[in-house]
Amino acid sequence: MSDSNLPPSYPASSSPAPAASGPVTPPQQVNIAFWLYIVGAALSLISLIVSLVTIGSLKDTLQRQLAAQGQQVSDTAVNGLVTVSVTIAIVFGILYIAAYVLFAVFMRRGANWARIVLLVVTVLSLFGILEGFGLGAARLVVGVIATILIFLKPANEYFREVKARKLPRA
Repeated sequence: MSDSNLPPSYPASSSPAPAASGPVTPPQQVNIAFWLYIVGAALSLISLIVSLVTIGSLKDTLQRQLAAQGQQVSDTAVNGLVTVSVTIAIVFGILYIAAYVLFAVFMRRGANWARIVLLVVTVLSLFGILEGFGLGAARLVVGVIATILIFLKPANEYFREVKARKLPRA
């Protein structure tokens, strides 16, 4: 059917509606923020390793504190307590680092919820600023810079565009 055979209520030539073609490319700010979050995860890993290396001082400190309180505790009990503490620190440290990297990956893909989670984690990292011989402070600085980057105008537009391109859920 030619354009001249169309009913008069339709325009003779219309451009197709803009289609959402392909994924949205993250702006440079989002990519930089992603890598800063990865650096933050690496700093967390280094901080965990430093904490594990200094575990001997934890045992000595625990024994001194117990002796100062007049409590007699066997070396076996102290070793058990230190082992449990180290195990918990390793498990939670690895889970934290894995989650942090996962949130950064989702943020880079345009997930606004991941951006909010990273903001909250960055704010909460204020509590760990003194840990790891300065690594906590370095991680905080990296996290703050990355968080600022993902809330500036090009990043905001990117997250809005990713959201707009998602298909409505049925």
